[in-house]
Amino acid sequence: MKGWILDVDADFEHNCIVIWIKGENGAVKKYETSFYPSFYLSASSADLATLELELAADHAVHSLEYEDKSLWPGEPVKKVLRVSFREYRRLMELAREIDELGEFSRYELFNVDLSIPFAYLQARGVAPMTLIETKNDKESLNLELLEDSNGIDYTIPALRGVELGAELDAEGIPGPDDPLASLFLGDMVLEGREEAELLLQLAAEMRTMDPDLVYTENGDSFLLPYLYYRAQVNELDDFYLGRDRDLMPTRIGKGRSYVSYGRIIYKPPRYLLNGRIHIDHAHSFIYQEGGIHGLIELSRLSSIPLQTLARVTPGTVITAMQIAQALRENVLVRWKKNVPEEFKDAKTLFLADRGGMIYEPTVGIHENVVEIDFTSLYPAIMVKHNVSPETVLCPCCKNSNQRAPIIDYPICEKRIGLIPRVLEPIITRRAVYKKRLKDNGYRDFREIYEARKNALKWILVTCFGYTGYRNARFGRIECHEVINAYGRDLLLTTARIAEEMGYTVLHGIVDSLWLKSRTTDAPAHETLRDRIYEETGIALELEGIYKWIVFLPRRADRTGALNRYYGLFEHGAMKIRGLELRRSDSPPLIKNAQMDMLRVMAAANDLAELHEVIPEVIEVLKEYTAMVMSGACDLKDLVFTSVVSKDLGDYTQLTNNVACLLQLKERGLRVRPGEQITYVITDAGSQSYERKVKAWPLARGDERYDKRRYVTHLLRAGASILSPFGYTEHKLADILSSTHQLTLAC
Repeated sequence: MKGWILDVDADFEHNCIVIWIKGENGAVKKYETSFYPSFYLSASSADLATLELELAADHAVHSLEYEDKSLWPGEPVKKVLRVSFREYRRLMELAREIDELGEFSRYELFNVDLSIPFAYLQARGVAPMTLIETKNDKESLNLELLEDSNGIDYTIPALRGVELGAELDAEGIPGPDDPLASLFLGDMVLEGREEAELLLQLAAEMRTMDPDLVYTENGDSFLLPYLYYRAQVNELDDFYLGRDRDLMPTRIGKGRSYVSYGRIIYKPPRYLLNGRIHIDHAHSFIYQEGGIHGLIELSRLSSIPLQTLARVTPGTVITAMQIAQALRENVLVRWKKNVPEEFKDAKTLFLADRGGMIYEPTVGIHENVVEIDFTSLYPAIMVKHNVSPETVLCPCCKNSNQRAPIIDYPICEKRIGLIPRVLEPIITRRAVYKKRLKDNGYRDFREIYEARKNALKWILVTCFGYTGYRNARFGRIECHEVINAYGRDLLLTTARIAEEMGYTVLHGIVDSLWLKSRTTDAPAHETLRDRIYEETGIALELEGIYKWIVFLPRRADRTGALNRYYGLFEHGAMKIRGLELRRSDSPPLIKNAQMDMLRVMAAANDLAELHEVIPEVIEVLKEYTAMVMSGACDLKDLVFTSVVSKDLGDYTQLTNNVACLLQLKERGLRVRPGEQITYVITDAGSQSYERKVKAWPLARGDERYDKRRYVTHLLRAGASILSPFGYTEHKLADILSSTHQLTLAC
């Protein structure tokens, strides 16, 4: 049978691999019973021999074999013991038992926590969503790859997708004990029947439509567990939404909150369908950025099954790619990484412990500004300068001619590191997609290429941070220091070249520079770009030429804010960073007000015209203020969205968030750190949690909002845009007060 690998899972009850193959006539389920997952042990010969005798007596162990493996990239091979299992559950149990032999255990364990589907795909040399041919032998399932899994012009099957939703018969916040009112399956509405009949009809329609992809909004955190709970309440033992019932949708693990790049994120339990791909787009970052084509691209490259991939972070994806590369090169993956930081004297610590290069922005309004950006800067540095945990400070090249600037770390000259070998194909791949997006010959594929490009972008963004992450499989803090050192040197070199060519540096941050030009001649900017590339060897792009750009100050001390600006490109588009309209917590009222103000400013072609339209911009702010004070705002435009940073009991003051959380708790709803809450401000100064805000899920729609508080937010948003023109919040308040004869709280 020919088809695409739609999904792969491990059946722990029957100790086999379950593979779903998508062919021309639908999806078919296949079993692989001859795959035995394994881990590796390293110790002295005597210790391994002792342990081997004990392991041989364990009925769950399938085989014990000695193999020659490298324990770390770049290291020579060493004889290790491979332990293979016929009982899948026993693998992790036994690994923990060995690990708990003592704090100073004589055994090192490898490849322990690789997922079994991932390990299977690696062992068979195939990847999800690749075209294969399957043949059943007596002992195993043979998979023959019919295309290059790393190819760019690959084929994908015709996947049928459907959106699944539900409406509950509930007052206020819906819960699992509220009965089902109606179901939505694509354009189909199921309603007007008893709950049990609705659920059975849903299952029947799923079998009839036979979708490959099931999309939900909060399907993991609520919808699927709710539907299966209601099926239990109605004693429907034959209710299932997958293609088969033997591996019913499974809750894998527990929900958890974690911190990523300074943000608190909540990850709900995973509810997976058997034979279908369930995508909860509310909780899938990769799907939000790259859609289904981005997911397919990364699934093929990382060997993470599509349904699992929709629930992981870009960091997990790049780690899987690195692990796959290591396995192909006969390198094991240490279970509990222990690569200590090298000893450093005080001078080295001072020089190395720095981030990226920053040029503080020149606050104010500027024209004839060009922005240049390095393409995937940090990954490009890692590839060009061979930065990898085994190449930085490697023992074989202490006198290397290739040394990191300033910190003087030597880098290996004898071999290319693991990380560059992983990243170079990704960088090349993304460059091909970007090139094709500009080629009219590929216009029919632009949506696909755009999705793939966006998905790859986040893999490249993440790979730098993971070099310094202590739990990264192939992380090492010295790599992080070397990359930053090269990045700082590169930005300094670029600024020097620009100044030599008559430009003035207005702002610079890590991989971007804003340069004031003496000319509007585009070829001159291209000459600048070419010279920088010739001298540095790192590709860069002209992000654009601004008619004008405004760099905004910090609110606290009026110095330049690193990432708060807005500007108008020559082609008429605006670039906006750091304003309220870019924040996910701002209510639509504030976002709409700022956007309307900027639309007026976008009509200005130069600084003179920009100053002329400022009175019109203020008029826009006046109109929004008048609408707020008249009580004419729609409540839904006043909803704040906030991410909870900690458990309710850890707060000490009655903030808006706490007031909202208390209202939700009163209705029996617990909100975990990383989850979002929504509310309308009803009485900002109140010390009563019931009056201070109104939790949006509990709102009736006739609540009165705090007019003056929303005007205060409007003034703040107006000042964010107009402060470089001399308009502070207080000055704007005076202007609006004299117009509307109001005393505004600001």
